[in-house]
Amino acid sequence: KEKIIEYRINNPFGKLSSMKIHEFSNELSTDSPAPGGGSVAALAGALGASLSSMVANLTFGKKNGMSLYKQMCRLSEESQHLKEELLKLIDKDTDSFYKVMEAYKLPKYSSKEILERNFAIESALKEATNIPFKTLTLCSQIMEIAIETANYGNTNSISDAGVSGEMAHAGAHGAALNVLINLKEINNTAFRKKMLKNTNIIIDNTDANLKIIRNIVRDKINN
Repeated sequence: KEKIIEYRINNPFGKLSSMKIHEFSNELSTDSPAPGGGSVAALAGALGASLSSMVANLTFGKKNGMSLYKQMCRLSEESQHLKEELLKLIDKDTDSFYKVMEAYKLPKYSSKEILERNFAIESALKEATNIPFKTLTLCSQIMEIAIETANYGNTNSISDAGVSGEMAHAGAHGAALNVLINLKEINNTAFRKKMLKNTNIIIDNTDANLKIIRNIVRDKINN
C-alpha cells in the first residue's frame, strides 16, 4: 500500500503515458498531429522491454532456472529501467513537436526577430531529433536483452521473447523515421551527418539482431 501511495504522489510519467490504452488509442486517432509516430515508437519499445522483463521473471523462479538467477535478475532490472525511460519518451516526443510548432510561430518582422526565430527553430528541431534518437538507442538495447532472454529464458515463454524483439525492432525503425524527417529541416551540416551515420549504424545492428532472435525463437518452437 505504501508503494502504491508513493507512486500516485510521485508519478514520474506524463499525461500520455498515464492514459489507459483505449484513451491513448483514441487520442492518437484524432486529427491532432501529436501524439504521433514518435510516441508510438517509444510505446512499442516500452512494451518490448516489458516482455523481456516478464520472460526473465518467469525464468529465475523455476527449478531449471536457478543457475540463471543472477543473469535473469540483471535482465529483468535492465528491462524495467528501459521500460520506464521509454514511457517518459512518449510524452517527451510529443512535447518536442509542440516546441517546434511554437518556434515557427515566433515573430519575424525585424532582422533580430528573424535571427532569434531561426535559432529557436534550429534548437527545437535538434531536440525533436535527439528524443527519437534516444528511443532508437533504447530499443536497440532491448534487442540485446531479447537475444539473452530468447537464448536462456523459460522455453515456455519463448514466443514472448520473440515478440519482445519484434516490438523493440518496430520501435527502433519508427524512431529512426522520426530522426530522418527532422534532419531534413536542420541546417547544421555536421549535426545532420553525425546523426544520420549513428542512426544507420544502430538500425543495421537492430536488423541483424532481429534475425538472430527470429532464428532462436523458431528453432526452439520447432524442437
